[in-house]
Amino acid sequence: MNLRSEEGSFTIEASLLLPIIMGIIMLLLFFSLYTYQRTMLLQASSVTAERAVYNWDNSHKGISGEFAAGEYDSLYWRIGEDGLLASLFGTGALNGGVKLAVPAAGVQQALPEVKLGQSAENIPANMTGELSYSYSLASRTISAQLRRMLQLPILDGLLEDGAVPVVTTRSVVTEPVEFIRTVELMRYYGAKFKSGGGQEGSSDRGMDKQDAAKMLTALKK
Repeated sequence: MNLRSEEGSFTIEASLLLPIIMGIIMLLLFFSLYTYQRTMLLQASSVTAERAVYNWDNSHKGISGEFAAGEYDSLYWRIGEDGLLASLFGTGALNGGVKLAVPAAGVQQALPEVKLGQSAENIPANMTGELSYSYSLASRTISAQLRRMLQLPILDGLLEDGAVPVVTTRSVVTEPVEFIRTVELMRYYGAKFKSGGGQEGSSDRGMDKQDAAKMLTALKK
């Protein structure tokens, strides 16, 4: 037997390289699957948070924003039911905010829970997580955190969160119409108080009962 002979060298080299190449290919496939799952979670989380923000001004709205004529929430739901007072005084589990597990179980009682539950209905069944709503003087925020169990044990030691992709998205509740109505309300009351504080005996004595009734009617619309 000649040790310097090159016969069979290709077979030996191929047998050494083939497991390495197959391992790299499998690792790339696992990373592709992980990236795909994370992208799907990000898309679902973003859509859920954006839909919740879009329909936050009326719990009777559907997915596309439609609702029957005359179906509104209570007049002062932003102060009481939406958690403004709780956030000011630091009461409640989350200072006025709420959390809802996904998939939602049971019947939602509070108005924010009802709105979050309506958005959670469109989340795929194979995704779990939670939706949360927080209220502060500066902003109102809705967060959606979703995860999906993915059995990829090879990636457990390579990724920080293991083989379970988790994404979190946030959207800020904005109500331009409500902001405009609030500014107009302040201007209206300011003008009435200013005219009522004029010279004694003036015919314009400020806002009367009829004006107040008209103002409340306009706020309900």
